[in-house]
Amino acid sequence: MAGYRSILCISDQHFPYNHPDICPFLKSIANKYSPDKIVNMGDELDYHAISFHDKDPELMGPSDELKTAIARMSPLFDLFPTMDIIESNHGSLVYRKAKHHGIPRHVMKSYREVIGAPQGWRWHPDLTLKMSDGNNVYLCHGRSSNGLKLSQSLGMSTVQGHFHSKFEIQYWGNSIGLYWSMVSGCLIEKDSLAFAYGKLDLFKPIIGTSIILNGVPKLLPMILTKAGRWNGLIP
Repeated sequence: MAGYRSILCISDQHFPYNHPDICPFLKSIANKYSPDKIVNMGDELDYHAISFHDKDPELMGPSDELKTAIARMSPLFDLFPTMDIIESNHGSLVYRKAKHHGIPRHVMKSYREVIGAPQGWRWHPDLTLKMSDGNNVYLCHGRSSNGLKLSQSLGMSTVQGHFHSKFEIQYWGNSIGLYWSMVSGCLIEKDSLAFAYGKLDLFKPIIGTSIILNGVPKLLPMILTKAGRWNGLIP
C-alpha cells in the first residue's frame, strides 16, 4: 500500500453537546481536501448523564441525551459512511458503567448498534497508519498531555485528541528523520453546561480539527463570529 495521502482527524465532538456548525464545517473540509482516510479521535458521544462524575440537573437524562446525540450525529453517517473511531474515555462510558456494575460484555450492544452507525464505522483502541510519504503515524485518543514526549517515545509522528485546550504541532528530529506531534483541539459547544467543569480553567477549549496532507500535519481552526458561530471559511 502506498499510504494515505490525506488523513482527516476529527476531534472530540461530544454529541449532543457539539458545536452546532460541526457538520457543515466538516463537509467543507472534506470538499476542499478530499481525504482518503477519516479518523474520529474519540469522545464522539459525551454521555454526561451516565458519567462517574457529578451530573448537572439542568441537562438531559440518559435516554433523551442518547436520542439527541444520535439525531445530531446522524448527518455524519451520510457524510462519512466509512470511518475509523478511536476508543475513548467518554465513548466507552456505557461499557465502563456496565463493568462497574458487573454486567457481562457479551450481553451489551456493540458501539455501532448503540448509535446505529454504518457498517463502515470501525472502532479501535488506537491506530498506526502509513502516510503517502512512506512514514507511519500513530493516532490515539489521549495518551499523554505532552505530545512531543509521546512522539519521541514511539519514534514516529503522533496525533491525539482529548486535550480540548491544546491545538498544536511540535516537531523534533533525530539522525533518521523528522517527526511531529499534533493535538487536534475539539468540536464542542464550549458554553454548554456539560463543560462547566472548566469554567475556572485559564486555558479554554479551542474549536477545530486537523488533517495530514502527504505526511505534513495541518491544524484547521473553526473561526467563530462574535455570536459563536462558524464564519464559513476553511484555512
